[in-house]
Amino acid sequence: MRALPGKENRQPPGPEPVSRDAAAADQRRRILAATAALIAEKGYQETTMEEIVRRAKVGYATFYKHYPDKEAAFLALLDAATDRTVSRVEGAYGREEGPWADRVGAALGVLFEDVAAHPAVARAVLVEAVAAGSEAAAKHEAALKRLAPLLRPGRELNPRRAELPESLEETLAGGVVWVLGQRLIAGEAEKLRGLLPETLEFVLRPYIGEDEAAREAGEVADAISA
Repeated sequence: MRALPGKENRQPPGPEPVSRDAAAADQRRRILAATAALIAEKGYQETTMEEIVRRAKVGYATFYKHYPDKEAAFLALLDAATDRTVSRVEGAYGREEGPWADRVGAALGVLFEDVAAHPAVARAVLVEAVAAGSEAAAKHEAALKRLAPLLRPGRELNPRRAELPESLEETLAGGVVWVLGQRLIAGEAEKLRGLLPETLEFVLRPYIGEDEAAREAGEVADAISA
């Protein structure tokens, strides 16, 4: 039927065409999501590129257009997940206007929240990366180093700061990652919130002492249970 004169705009608009860039971004997102899910389920070594292609619902040509192999896809996942999470942690630390211990508490709170919200990605990044080759292990180590500047100001609060080991911040960051990893391995991401107070106490103790660290952890525990 011909449209009446002047009535052409009554026809509902069709779907907006998807740009080439948007389509490529969606393909990468699906590939990385599939990579994270499969590696979290099966481990890095047991996951195959063929499984990633099937889970992502893309063709082999599409996969190869973005990544040459499984390792490249996993390294891209590490970069994307680390940048997102560390940026959120740094943002929480910077926005907190309280003393240093409060800033650390805010940063850890966001870290635990992010891991609990994305357990498959977190397990792939925090647990599997260390056994996925030298480049993945190096990226894992670099991520820990990015957390060190958030902890280093605490040295000024310790009168015996000169005795603190140079590697303290990286050691503490590694301890936090271990706590997260153990809960992810056990499939207990939902329990992470309850572990935040004791983890905060562990991090603060070398800087402000046992009693003050326990007090700060108690305040966080009260806030969680409120």
